[in-house]
Amino acid sequence: GSGIEAQCTTLSVAENPAQPAGRRIALHIAWIPADDNGQTQPDPVFMLAGGPRQAATESYPQVAPAFADVLKKRGVILVDQRGTGQSNPLACPDDDDKGNAADAATQPTGADAARRAAQRCRDALSPRADLRFYTTTDAVRDLEAVREALGAATINLVGISYGTRVAQQYAMRHPHSTRTLVLDSVA
Repeated sequence: GSGIEAQCTTLSVAENPAQPAGRRIALHIAWIPADDNGQTQPDPVFMLAGGPRQAATESYPQVAPAFADVLKKRGVILVDQRGTGQSNPLACPDDDDKGNAADAATQPTGADAARRAAQRCRDALSPRADLRFYTTTDAVRDLEAVREALGAATINLVGISYGTRVAQQYAMRHPHSTRTLVLDSVA
């Protein structure tokens, strides 16, 4: 399909909030501006993607038509949640623990195979990511940092699938910064 015009930037945030001078993550952010009709409202809409590993900037083109009326008065902000898209993505090489046919009898299966794959993935990611800080709580903290950086007094949240959980957690932790909340395909 065709591309979506947006202005993109990054916002640097601490990976571990208790160590602000430690390792940082560049959150990838895209802004789709409202139609230039002179009636733009100051409270943008944040679209929060689902999962697993869905990035808002990659998911938005599929749902863009649903935002046509929104864009008449409000800009849309897309934040690739830490660990997704271009925000320090956490992707491990596919490794299903399968050996050749001669080794099949000695290969772990079921829970053992899953455990070993998870350990390999953790070990591969650990040089560039502390996995303890890629949680919903961290995503909510990042959204608040983006809101503050934008200078928006309030924001509107549209959560899709797993994004519904992030939206609810944000609204619970930052009720005075939340104008509206839309939950689509509640997780």
